[in-house]
Amino acid sequence: MDTYDPEPALRDVITTVEGWYERPDRTLNESSRLRFVDKVVTVCGWAPAGSVPALLAALNEPRGPGDLAPPQAELLAEATRQAESVAAAVADLAGDDADHDRRAAAALTVAGRLPRLPLQHESPWDRARGEAWRRTEELLAAQPAPVRQVVFDVLTVPGEHRAGQGRLISAVRSGGGIDGASWLDRLGGQAWLGFGGWSIGLNRFTWEAIQAQASAGRVNPAALATWRRTGIERSLSDISDEADRIWPIPNVGEQWADRAVADIEAMPADRRCAWEALLAHCPVEVDKAKPTAGWRKQARSLLDAVGVEDFTARLDDWLPLVGQARSLPLRMTTCCPGHIKDMPPRMIDRYNVGLLWGLIWMRTMCPPSEETLRSLGQVAERAARKISGHGPASPKLANVAVAALVDTDHPAALAQLARLSSRLTYKSTLRLVEKGLTRHAEARGVSREDVEEMALPGFGLPLADKLGDCSYELEVRGVDAVVVWRNADGKVVKTPPAQVRKEHGEEVKELKATVVDVAATLVATRDRLEGLLRRDRSWTVEQWRERFLDHPLARTLARRLVWTVDGVACCWAGEALRTVDDAVVEPADEATVRLWHPVLDPDAVGSWRDFLSRHRITQPFKQAHREQYLLTDAERATGMYSNRFAAHIVRQHRLNALLSRRGWSYVQHRNDGASYNLPWLALPDWGLRAEVGVAGIEDRGDDLVFDTMGTDQLFFIRGERLPVPLAEVPPVVLSEVMRDVDLFVAAAGVGADPNWYDGGPEGRYRDYWAGSSFGELTPTGRTRREVLADLIPRLAIAGRCTLTDRFLEVRGDLHTYRIHCGSGNILIAPDERYLCIIPDSAKAKEPEMYLPFEGDSRLTEIISKALLLAADKKIKDPVILHQL
Repeated sequence: MDTYDPEPALRDVITTVEGWYERPDRTLNESSRLRFVDKVVTVCGWAPAGSVPALLAALNEPRGPGDLAPPQAELLAEATRQAESVAAAVADLAGDDADHDRRAAAALTVAGRLPRLPLQHESPWDRARGEAWRRTEELLAAQPAPVRQVVFDVLTVPGEHRAGQGRLISAVRSGGGIDGASWLDRLGGQAWLGFGGWSIGLNRFTWEAIQAQASAGRVNPAALATWRRTGIERSLSDISDEADRIWPIPNVGEQWADRAVADIEAMPADRRCAWEALLAHCPVEVDKAKPTAGWRKQARSLLDAVGVEDFTARLDDWLPLVGQARSLPLRMTTCCPGHIKDMPPRMIDRYNVGLLWGLIWMRTMCPPSEETLRSLGQVAERAARKISGHGPASPKLANVAVAALVDTDHPAALAQLARLSSRLTYKSTLRLVEKGLTRHAEARGVSREDVEEMALPGFGLPLADKLGDCSYELEVRGVDAVVVWRNADGKVVKTPPAQVRKEHGEEVKELKATVVDVAATLVATRDRLEGLLRRDRSWTVEQWRERFLDHPLARTLARRLVWTVDGVACCWAGEALRTVDDAVVEPADEATVRLWHPVLDPDAVGSWRDFLSRHRITQPFKQAHREQYLLTDAERATGMYSNRFAAHIVRQHRLNALLSRRGWSYVQHRNDGASYNLPWLALPDWGLRAEVGVAGIEDRGDDLVFDTMGTDQLFFIRGERLPVPLAEVPPVVLSEVMRDVDLFVAAAGVGADPNWYDGGPEGRYRDYWAGSSFGELTPTGRTRREVLADLIPRLAIAGRCTLTDRFLEVRGDLHTYRIHCGSGNILIAPDERYLCIIPDSAKAKEPEMYLPFEGDSRLTEIISKALLLAADKKIKDPVILHQL
């Protein structure tokens, strides 16, 4: 290499002033001032020993090299001070007199003042930068190991990133003797090893540090977990699978894994070895749908070694914890090196998914239990649940849990599949559930719907018993389940006494699990029953009684619905089936039962609403109060399509969630020029398919997924693409599909979001938002207004309330407020000023009152806002007070 001469580089720095001046008076802006000082420091600080004083003296001469401009002259003192500091640090590193602490401080000073790496070495300034880097790397490599350890620990911090960081790390490691323990401590809180190029260069070092700890018997479990995840995320050849056999085999940081590690570490040595061998066998074939015969054969031997009873007991204790919030928070790199954020707490460790794959399949090789099958259903639901910005928590885990349920011939497994069929929205896993139900149906020679209904568990309801001095009773309230505890005196208590929990811990734990399962099954059954309104489904009286009317769980819902028995509408009331006129109905054995739909009997709607009110029956969903969508003259004119819900602006992520919940299929649209299917709904009973047009408006920028969408025509097709005239669509089907689309537009529309009152981006949707928030009522809004007309007179604030065509007007002490019956948004009269109240901030206590149906959160929101505003002088929320 040619001898480096700093003087030309210094002259180059001083004369290169073009473009540095911010104003005509030739004053340097702040960025240029810093750049000038840094360049002087680079040239002088790393100059050859002995030349630094002369260079600094030349800088301070009135006519130094390059003829200093006045702004540069003003910076000479600061530039000289910093250059001398760096030069002194370089001298400490090159000399023999400094101790370790002084050398470490000097090394950090030098490393922290390095310029940007040069891309070429043509100009004197580029050669100066190259010399600074060459000299620094040379000096760092020559330092004693304790000094290099300090520099290594400072440089290897996850989340920090700078150009050339890898070169400095390589330099301090080149002399050997670096201890990786502190590095592993820092690594343990990360999702994986991937913070930029510098971290990739530490692959081999990290693995060697883990091996060294393992040999010494003091493994860092969190760092080991990070290393394993790195192997999955980056698939690098230099990541050894030997790490999979280092204890602890489960990756710590998840509740189930922590429990497993603690349980196994508490075992005697021989039993622990048997469990470690079993766990090491688990993840071999994680990408396969089912294990091979060879895998099962070895698994059977390992199960025998640990004991089937012990295995099932342990796993049944671990499985309920799968998918719960992490016990060890993790951070992860986001868009690029240096950008790190917290990992979602319910993200499932991909390495642990491999272990669970094997454990779940091994569990299917043992006698099944209701507890296990319930846990598998919960695992499938948690793993398929979407996490914002990431998709499902773990599709592989969800799929293996469902596959195990399908593979298990047990009524509880079938019940879980039936529950999941109406709870899951992730299409891949849902298809596995549906295939499993179809397989069970074919094996029994019945329809899939029959299998779902026959599989509904009763949970031993009515469930009541005593534990010690306490008694309990499981009560179904709407679509929720609660346990009512009573002490020895019969007084209701919130929880059983500590003595009961201590002596009957397992029974209490099982009861809690049953309550959760009952509540989830109630919601799933409610959704399935509502879905029957668009189906062409009927039952014999015997089937109807067994599956619905007299079923321990289903009857809590079915007895609150209206059915038709050979065309006669009836509902359960007063311990008997009754017509709308309260006449008792005794169904004939040969009668046919269907679920009643108001669109087929519109004249009886009012009478059935009166019946429900008279008997204080709250329906699990809108039936008698269900909105009816009939063909309009405009739709008769268009013939093949409806524009009733066109030209609305909806939020795509919310739309996608609603579509999935209501059984529609959809793939989110991206602004990348690709073509996508429109949202569609299969209607197999009628040989039809409904589709609604959507088109992207604005994307989110980061991932090109459209944030806002515009809606278009609704139409029906038969077969491949044969359009069906709207007049030929069965009225029930037309009404139910239109009701769905109306829900999508209302709930996903920007008009339903109070945060969009300013019109969204650049205010472009202000007029649309105002029209949606305060315009004419939709059928849902009109139904809500009718219900409010019946409810308001029963409230203590009735004297302060008035219903208009669109609004519930509430007279407070400060203002009069107009709450829209559709959107729930509020205007302050008389100047129509918008009042933004997020539903969570409407804290007024809801009164205990009869409602004719469940599931309309907007209705309860409006009542809550009315109660709050009627006492507006008592409002303490500062955000609301500021607007008032």
